[in-house]
Amino acid sequence: MDNWKTLLADVDDDYLAGMANKGIVKRAYKDKEEGNFQIISWGEEAKVRVGEENVALRIPLGKSECTCPSRSVCRHLVQGLLVLKEALGKESQRQQGQEASPPGQQEKVLEEIAAYPFSSIKKILGSRQLQALAAQAKAGQKPKIAYGSVVTVEVRGLSKGQGERVKLLSPLEYSACTCHKKEMCPHKAAALLWCKLDGGQLALKELEEEGAEKQQYDRELIKEAAGQMKEFLRELFNTGLARTSPEVLDSMERLALVSHRAQLASFEGYWRSLRESYESYLGRKASFRGRNLTEQLARLYQRAALLEKAKTDRDIAALGGEFKAQYGAAGDLDLIGIAMEHFENQSGYQGETVYFLEEHTRKWYTYTSARPVFYEKTGRRGRMEKAAAPWGLPLSLEELAGARFHLTGVKTDGAGRLSSSQETKGDLTREGTRKNRLQREELEGWYYQDFGRLFEEQIDKKRQPWLKSGIQREGQELVFVRPAAFEQAFFSQTGQKLFMRLFDGQKREVVIEVPYSKQESWGIRYLERIREEKQPCFLGKIYLREGRIRMYPVAVFEKEELA
Repeated sequence: MDNWKTLLADVDDDYLAGMANKGIVKRAYKDKEEGNFQIISWGEEAKVRVGEENVALRIPLGKSECTCPSRSVCRHLVQGLLVLKEALGKESQRQQGQEASPPGQQEKVLEEIAAYPFSSIKKILGSRQLQALAAQAKAGQKPKIAYGSVVTVEVRGLSKGQGERVKLLSPLEYSACTCHKKEMCPHKAAALLWCKLDGGQLALKELEEEGAEKQQYDRELIKEAAGQMKEFLRELFNTGLARTSPEVLDSMERLALVSHRAQLASFEGYWRSLRESYESYLGRKASFRGRNLTEQLARLYQRAALLEKAKTDRDIAALGGEFKAQYGAAGDLDLIGIAMEHFENQSGYQGETVYFLEEHTRKWYTYTSARPVFYEKTGRRGRMEKAAAPWGLPLSLEELAGARFHLTGVKTDGAGRLSSSQETKGDLTREGTRKNRLQREELEGWYYQDFGRLFEEQIDKKRQPWLKSGIQREGQELVFVRPAAFEQAFFSQTGQKLFMRLFDGQKREVVIEVPYSKQESWGIRYLERIREEKQPCFLGKIYLREGRIRMYPVAVFEKEELA
């Protein structure tokens, strides 16, 4: 009897609805009012006659049975529990005297969720679905969780449908899911994971690490590639810059291909970047700086040395990067198109990147359309901004910058890059033109007039080690900088760069710096002509060099475009 008192004291309507559903609970109450029931016996098993059916109630309740044809928790089982609860009476359901009250159903289920091993959740979900859930969590798209004697979680993003509703009960093996599977399905596992994240038993960083797909490397090939890189760099140092032959450019391209074959995406980019620097030297370009080249060589040698000593695939992956982003489901997004940037990187790709802010989470997302141009002649290269936008939107890539739209079935990688998956569908929420001005409150967390706060929030807290120094243009978050005043831009013929000094109200400085190239020529001319009466707000990527905050601008908003 004591066991039944303890159990039934915490069985409420929410718990019963979790076992069955609200409709069955209502029907059971209605049937009980008719009085067509009889308690036959008590003990480890309680037997109740309900109408024409015999109900055997057991602890835990999920093991209970009924003689009716139903294969799930039926109205007879629920009515039997209600009958027992009424028979015991409310007073007999409480512990008497000084005894501590036993934990309620909510405490029990929370304890079981906290104790459920994460390793079991990983086994059920797999790396792909873990990755999808990590992307949702990072984007702030957590599901609705209702806590009570039953913990209800609305799980989305694991199937093509609208999602499933999971009801977690104590004991957990009797939890229910709208997919109707009795076993621990992926939806139940996802619900447990979300509760663990919400309860602090699991950290987002741990989830991201576990969800990452592990790249498999050929260790011998990696070691051989690293040795070739080190040997070539030693030859470069011994030869000296003045005696460098143009033939080194072919050797650098060969090492870029060696890196590609060894699945070392970052090293392929490093070698093409180094090749570009040597081309600048051999071509006697004014933008060439010997000091920058020395740092580039030393940094690459150090990376190659670390690669040669790497013991695990994780260590190799951290140094070698990845060629193709792994995308996971990220739910739905409401995006504001901010700006588009054309790029031609050292890895031999060119294309356009469009930057978006999510209306609710204020997080940055990007979409990149790129194509390889390793061996194409310069004359064949061209912009693709007139190409069609993805996701079924009736816009061009260029028009995405300025559009506001809703995406369903979104897939992103860990850096917020959006996939052009056909499963993702877009609907415009406003006309995709610039006449819908951006509002300052929409840019919360990324808009700065105080350059001291800019340094504290965007540079001092995000300092990178020496091996990762430099401007990381792709996938980097942008900031909006509105100066109180600025000096007229000027172009340095010696350095082949445009400089423009911005000042806040306390005369603190941000320096806009743009190296000359054919693709930057239009932007340089625009910056040279801009005037203070336009009240410009600069959007760009900031970094620290030689003790000064510097910005590479992506777009400039005039007073008519940004309220």
